[in-house]
Amino acid sequence: MRLYKLNETVLSIKGNADAFLNGLTSNTLDAPHNAFLNQHGRIIATFRQKKISGEEFLISVPAVAADNLLKHLERYAKLSHVRLEVGPQKVYMDLDTAQTVWGPQGHAGDVTDDEFTLFRLDHQMPLMGIDYQADEFILNVHELDYVSYVKGCFLGQEPVAKVHNRSRPTRKLIVQDELRCSAEEASQMTSKALDPKSGRIKGFVFVSNKPS
Repeated sequence: MRLYKLNETVLSIKGNADAFLNGLTSNTLDAPHNAFLNQHGRIIATFRQKKISGEEFLISVPAVAADNLLKHLERYAKLSHVRLEVGPQKVYMDLDTAQTVWGPQGHAGDVTDDEFTLFRLDHQMPLMGIDYQADEFILNVHELDYVSYVKGCFLGQEPVAKVHNRSRPTRKLIVQDELRCSAEEASQMTSKALDPKSGRIKGFVFVSNKPS
């Protein structure tokens, strides 16, 4: 395994965790990724998830989003009688399998920042806090990773379903060659890296998703 340690906070959700998450998150609980949205379908936090049992889940949240997410979840947790705790686990990305690895405190990764950035670009894996921020409309980022349209109701479902069924997101996050970007797009590009195949710079950028 070639592991990269992610800058994420692990939260343990115990109690009625299955029902709690199902009502608040935009994806199914057997998917690797999920999201907490506000009532407008905008991101509070995207996260990785691991089911321990119906009564306990581990979720891995970008460190920049952890405090706001805990504040958001506090009142729902009280109503649902679940416990939220910051856990000691660390989370890694295995570059050999493109899978999340949940490890103990102190487990070391062996991949450089530059290697991981190029890996993310090659695999279309933007990171919250780097390539997109809180309050971004979820469908602008990558709906197939974070949204299920068959799971039932969730917070923010109505605006998400409306855009999905009736129109399209106004913009989308893609990986693009810097030479194909406008001056404005190039100035806002994130996770820039030299593509060894083309010899050119590429990165994540939001582009217009309006019909041409």
